[in-house]
Amino acid sequence: MDQAKSVLQGFIAMASIIWLITCVWAASNVNMNMWLGLGFFLFLAVPFSIRGIVYLKCFKERGLTQPAVKKAKNILMSLQGFGFACWFFDVISTYFVINLNQSGFELNPLGWPFSALGALVYYIPITFAVYYLLYKVKSKESFYVTVAVTGISLFMGARNLNAAFYNLREIYSFTASTADLEILGMCLGIAVILATVNIVVVIKNKNSSTAYYINKLAKLSVNGQKSNVRQVKPCANTDKA
Repeated sequence: MDQAKSVLQGFIAMASIIWLITCVWAASNVNMNMWLGLGFFLFLAVPFSIRGIVYLKCFKERGLTQPAVKKAKNILMSLQGFGFACWFFDVISTYFVINLNQSGFELNPLGWPFSALGALVYYIPITFAVYYLLYKVKSKESFYVTVAVTGISLFMGARNLNAAFYNLREIYSFTASTADLEILGMCLGIAVILATVNIVVVIKNKNSSTAYYINKLAKLSVNGQKSNVRQVKPCANTDKA
């Protein structure tokens, strides 16, 4: 489903950006080896940059044939992944602080981990509502409502992102303790997953682009053959008995 794919791509892109910012912050503010933080950053930055270059190239090549309305709808669906990525980062950072490092507590009256479900209960119905407004209602008014709803989702995501960075400030230093090693291992695991997903997206985009041009050349070849057949006229029969 193209709409779910757009949301997933938005999530992967925003999660990668957040994790790159986290690597820079950790290397400069947390008591850890600078080369380790730089290694985390490059490990994810290289495949993410390649993915961005491939995406921009495909977007430029197909932009002339894709209607502006369809591009706008794809962008709005991709932006729904922004909120999910910020929520995910907020949940992970809260788990680091409360469960592993034990240097903070949950301010939400629901308590941890039930407080993590609050934003998720908002993002999931809103994503389905955006899909319904864009692809089922299909009116100018529904499009403008979708833009407004997406703006609210971006604001909610920014709040989750701010809370996540606040949580990171509670992690004072990395030492040889078990909790710090667990945090470091989870950071590495998430970086590996995001790097792998970005590489997979690059490979799939490359394959889809190749298939796109192969189909385009095949259509041009078929059309050329049809035009040649139309140009050939049957020869008149001049044989006489």
